[in-house]
Amino acid sequence: MQTAYKSDTSRDTGLQPGRVMLFYPPGRFYQRGEDRSQGNVENSTATTMRAPNDLGYAAATLKAKGFEVFLRDYQTSRRTLEELLADFDRFAPDAIFVSITNATIFRDLELVARLKDRSPSVMVMLKGAIFFDPEQGLLDQLDLLSVDYLIGLESDFIVGDLARAHFHDPGRIPSIRGILYKKDGAWERTYFDSFETDLDGLPFPDRSLMENHLYVRPDTGEPQATVTTSRGCPSRCIFCITPTISGTRLRLRSPGNILEELRECYHKHGIRDFFFKSDTFTMDQKWTREVCQAILDSDLAGKVHWVANSKVKPLSLETLQVMKAAGCWLVAFGFESGHPETLKRSRKGTTAEDNLQAAQWARQAGLLTFGFFLIGMPWETREHLEATRRHIFQLDPDFLELHIAVPYPGTGLHQEAVACGLIKESVLGKDYFNAPTVGTATLSMAEIEKFRRDTLLKFHLRPGYIWRKLRQAGSDRRILANYFRFGLKLLKNTLGQAPKKGPGASCVLILGANSDIGLAIARQFAAHEGSNLILASRDVTALEAKAADIRSRFGVDVDVAFFEATDTASHHDFYQNLPRRPDGAVLAFGLLENSDPLRLIEVNLTGAASILEVVAGDFEARRQGFLIGLSSVAGERGRKSNYAYGAAKAGLTAYLSGLRHRLFASGVRVLTVSPGFVRSKMTAHLKFPKALTATPEHVARDVHAAWRSGKDAIYTKAVWRPIMWIIRNLPESLFKRTNL
Repeated sequence: MQTAYKSDTSRDTGLQPGRVMLFYPPGRFYQRGEDRSQGNVENSTATTMRAPNDLGYAAATLKAKGFEVFLRDYQTSRRTLEELLADFDRFAPDAIFVSITNATIFRDLELVARLKDRSPSVMVMLKGAIFFDPEQGLLDQLDLLSVDYLIGLESDFIVGDLARAHFHDPGRIPSIRGILYKKDGAWERTYFDSFETDLDGLPFPDRSLMENHLYVRPDTGEPQATVTTSRGCPSRCIFCITPTISGTRLRLRSPGNILEELRECYHKHGIRDFFFKSDTFTMDQKWTREVCQAILDSDLAGKVHWVANSKVKPLSLETLQVMKAAGCWLVAFGFESGHPETLKRSRKGTTAEDNLQAAQWARQAGLLTFGFFLIGMPWETREHLEATRRHIFQLDPDFLELHIAVPYPGTGLHQEAVACGLIKESVLGKDYFNAPTVGTATLSMAEIEKFRRDTLLKFHLRPGYIWRKLRQAGSDRRILANYFRFGLKLLKNTLGQAPKKGPGASCVLILGANSDIGLAIARQFAAHEGSNLILASRDVTALEAKAADIRSRFGVDVDVAFFEATDTASHHDFYQNLPRRPDGAVLAFGLLENSDPLRLIEVNLTGAASILEVVAGDFEARRQGFLIGLSSVAGERGRKSNYAYGAAKAGLTAYLSGLRHRLFASGVRVLTVSPGFVRSKMTAHLKFPKALTATPEHVARDVHAAWRSGKDAIYTKAVWRPIMWIIRNLPESLFKRTNL
């Protein structure tokens, strides 16, 4: 059913307006405004963040009803949790509206709970595709105690009416389509069987509240606005959630309305580049040509540039040519596969020959192409994947992305994956580069991931492809720089580390949390990642005071646990009895001085390796997590003043290196930290050169930054790297005469 948009647009004069905070939470980059794809930007090949139009639409509709709004994208602006909490306290909202994704849902809910604890009366609205008429089993997997409303239909048409009803007319809430609300503590749902048709009646996203410079065209780095041109898709591809969440009828904005939004962006905000957000911009080719003609007949002719998605069929050379004339420079095609069985069983409605024809027409029209492919469908074998690889090189797109199939709830793919027994864990928390399936009926997930990495490398490292990119960039240094940046990102994602897995750092175990460095690292993760913590050490009484301080300052959950490094027989039970399963562990305990050299080795190496083996085994089985081990520059070369300590740290460094090698294929990251001189309780009686000495806080900042960037090993301070190179390479005949 289709319904015209008839929101109550009257302002609530005479009623006290509310304050609504709209935001993307801090964390890894996801296309939170793209309910269809919810793309993982950090692990993609050539994608940049798109503007938060869902927040922009919400802001425009709320302001029209008299609400005061605060909009911020903490994710893309790289702002921290501390900054969000400060904004929350300063703005003191009556309601918050958070755009979530399938991959980030657990972290998002933890943040919402934290905000609710801070302000128990705040009303919470969550928007996301997973809330489209969800099954009870899905809701049961989520801690929704702090949430008031779940918006599953197109939130742009809903959030204004919902906020107004909540604050001024609660009796209207059951009549608002596409939401879930609480009644007597249980979730009630309204109706999800109709979609709004009057797209022109919706106000434009409020870009005055957006930091438009953050959302850029990938090649030039110029600001790029997202303009929603249509909604819905008549296709019924089994892997896509669009037919479910947007309907199978194509709903179009009028060319004139689209042009007015383009003109507002150009004249008011100085934006000349656009992404036309449409599930398929060319499905109605008559309308497509009308939109292009409207641009050509306007004052924007020759001044704006844009990209659009398209199916390979229906399509014509003439349509692509008029798109090019109107400013289109790139068209993105969902080619998906080169194997006829996959195209047929996916209900794509296209063939490999259609793909080739579309790519040829795009080249004839002078358009660049971005090819999207999908692997890991339940029935696929090595033959299917190889057919897709050959097809990729046949099509030879200018940009390439290779996704792993994610069976989102509500799709035919989900039904088939369940029937085949391929889903062994929840789909929640997963994305195109971290799928929840075990693989296909004949291929393991490790084989699929390796195929993806190998194909991307082989495609992008061809001399002919590199030469083509250089020719396309020409003398424009911006484009050359961005191509180089994307190239490094590709190498990092395929060679430098395993694909990022898991929820990041939602819970971190700090072993040796009573140490100054361990405590400083704990505070870094609490402040910048919102991590819940487990502090472990021998002195539990001291830990309790530190845990209380962290809870108060950062609003995170903190547990404490007794841990004895030298009691290796207890390590397995210690870990099994933790109050929650950590996503990461930091080894921060150590013993610097002791009259018994063997005691130094027992604590710093044997005890460390013992507990790390236990934690590593769990992370390896779960195929996610990270380990951070604090070694020392003392392990670089034995010297008389601390040779037993140095020997233990040398062993720990070698152990961590081997562990990193072992766990790489599991997606578990291992970071080795080699501090130099550090001013702490343990070293307070020693005299160190000021220029070479770090504080525990300095070490913690370096550790967090290295973990964030995916490094394998660091020195802190960084000056120790060249110093230790000299010390390592000093001839023994000279070194033994030194007084180090």
